[in-house]
Amino acid sequence: MKKLMAEYHSRLILLFLFFAFCLPLSASAETQSKGQLKQQELNQLRQDISALKKQLKQQQSEKSELEQDIQKSEQSIANNARQLFSTQQQIAELNHQLSTLNNNLAQNNRQLITQQQLLSGQLQASYAIGRQEYIKLLLNQQDPATISRIMTYYDYFNEARSQQINKVNTLLQAIVQEKQKISLLSQTLQDKQYQLQQEQRAMQTKQAERSALVTLLNQDIVSKDKQLANLNKNKKNLTRLINKLKKALDDIPSLPTDQPFAKKRGKLYWPAKGKVKKLYDHWRSVGKVKWQGNIISGKEGTPVHTISNGRIAYSDWLRGYGLITIIDHGDGYMSLYGHNQTLLKEVGDWVENNEIIATIGNSGGIKRVGLYFEVRYNGKPSDPSLWCKKRRI
Repeated sequence: MKKLMAEYHSRLILLFLFFAFCLPLSASAETQSKGQLKQQELNQLRQDISALKKQLKQQQSEKSELEQDIQKSEQSIANNARQLFSTQQQIAELNHQLSTLNNNLAQNNRQLITQQQLLSGQLQASYAIGRQEYIKLLLNQQDPATISRIMTYYDYFNEARSQQINKVNTLLQAIVQEKQKISLLSQTLQDKQYQLQQEQRAMQTKQAERSALVTLLNQDIVSKDKQLANLNKNKKNLTRLINKLKKALDDIPSLPTDQPFAKKRGKLYWPAKGKVKKLYDHWRSVGKVKWQGNIISGKEGTPVHTISNGRIAYSDWLRGYGLITIIDHGDGYMSLYGHNQTLLKEVGDWVENNEIIATIGNSGGIKRVGLYFEVRYNGKPSDPSLWCKKRRI
């Protein structure tokens, strides 16, 4: 019987060890496997998008030399604008740090004045008591208990004064350190502001070159027939791209979201500040071609935000739309942001609602600055005004 019980306990211990060690390892291996799978999916998506870009370049090989020059110019401006945007963010962060340090310095200076006043009062009290001759006070007392109490009071007083002096010294050291930090930060900020000025000058030069190219292009496309042909070609290219993107994305599971995109209808913010021109389904200026989205007029460099969370499906230059970002929101829904000055996200990046993904521009060979915005469901355009009701302030 004892032998059976011992064998039973041994099996229980082995089972415990199995669940204690093997299962966590199994869970860890499963987590690692999922992580690797997601990376493989992301790599596959980027390969598919890269193949699509090559196809688009082949299909757009009929672009004129002038159009190719404009594309190169706009991509160069985009790189410059991306650096400019980064520098502006760094300057904003430096200003925030500088403001915090100045606030801390002012607070420490106020505390220093308070502590100095307290210490001054203690020194005056010490001087007044000192005139009564500490030793004489002790010798004049007949009661040992009184003598002990006087000595304790003096000890307390000296300890308080010592603590006050330490506080003052600590504050003085903190103030010196903060002044040093402010000095270094101010110099860094000055350097960044100079860098920003240089980048702005470079941007102005590149924009002037691009403007000249666009003027030449507009002179080249004078007939309405040629304009109409270009519009139809651009429309077909975009539709073809979206359909191929949808096919490439179908095999990749989407991340869980707080709410399906379809349920956000009428609750979303417009992607950028500015006046919304509701052009959807209106006839364009030439031929029987309708607008498939809206234009948001805004200042060049204004941030472009996501209307909802999702995944960057495309982020590159596209004929007729310039620098464009396409976001997959799952369940067949996509949003498009075209004519940007620069793009700040890459294919495969997951983006949250309201995240900055680009800046407003006029890429794609257009003259006016503005964001072209579309919403699509299963590849077909949907009126953006039905989805976005809230204006950005």
